[in-house]
Amino acid sequence: MRGVALTIGAVALVAAGTGWLALGPGAVDAPQAAAPRATAAVAVPGVPQPAQSTAAAPDALLTSDLITLFDQVLAEAQADSKATLMARAPALLAQRLREDWRVRALGLLERYVDMQEVLRTLQPPAPGDPAFLRRSLEAREAVRRQFFAPEEIEGLFGDQIRQDRFMAEKMELLSNPDLTPEQRAAALAQSEQAWLSPAQREVRKEAVAHLDVMRQTEALQARGASPQERFAARSEAYGYEVARGLATLDQETQEWNARLDRYASAPEAERAQLRETLFNENERLRLSGALAMRSAAAPKPAR
Repeated sequence: MRGVALTIGAVALVAAGTGWLALGPGAVDAPQAAAPRATAAVAVPGVPQPAQSTAAAPDALLTSDLITLFDQVLAEAQADSKATLMARAPALLAQRLREDWRVRALGLLERYVDMQEVLRTLQPPAPGDPAFLRRSLEAREAVRRQFFAPEEIEGLFGDQIRQDRFMAEKMELLSNPDLTPEQRAAALAQSEQAWLSPAQREVRKEAVAHLDVMRQTEALQARGASPQERFAARSEAYGYEVARGLATLDQETQEWNARLDRYASAPEAERAQLRETLFNENERLRLSGALAMRSAAAPKPAR
């Protein structure tokens, strides 16, 4: 194994109320007419229930993939008005959806655009305020109910809503001073099991694992652990293969920092040559940013 990527899978907290003209592009595949998959039942209009609930014969068009497709259409249309968008949308949808879905999808797209305009007027949730986040989520759900039927909300937005509700519960549990660490961990596990789908739980598991690796690496660096001590600690925690990959990553990082040190300490007249000899083409693209980060992280002299 060459190395282990220490990336953190970001989980969206609440989708901000972006305007329909500001949505970014992204390539997506059109929803396929595959065998129907189970989705959560809707017991309260517009409010998806925990992920364990199931309903029979879901609508194959109504999935989160359709919302991703809508966002791509909005970006590609480059329309300066809703009328222009709706004139261009049929051709764009025809490139991605089978024929018997297109008319219905066009109607859903128009309502999606109208909904986004209303969502733009809502105040975004304040960071670190669970109560305000709850109110924001409720306001967003109320807006969805203005434009979509309960089964449409479940199919198009159900996974996102359950993710949001899990994050709201997590914030409440983390800010509750009456819980012991054991009670908080148990409640978080229960909330995760209740609201997140198996796929969402797997993404979260990987993200948490990456965070654990990063925290352990920072702790090992802080106490000046030797390469042998690092390998032993990582092998015990994550297994031999992961430890070997992290050791390789440590070596590559050390070599990269040594080259940065040599370049940064060289006279200005020599840097042009060192830039060509010490770094390859891709590394040269990172060089300015890496030096800026080092400068920002360097201790500031006392006044």
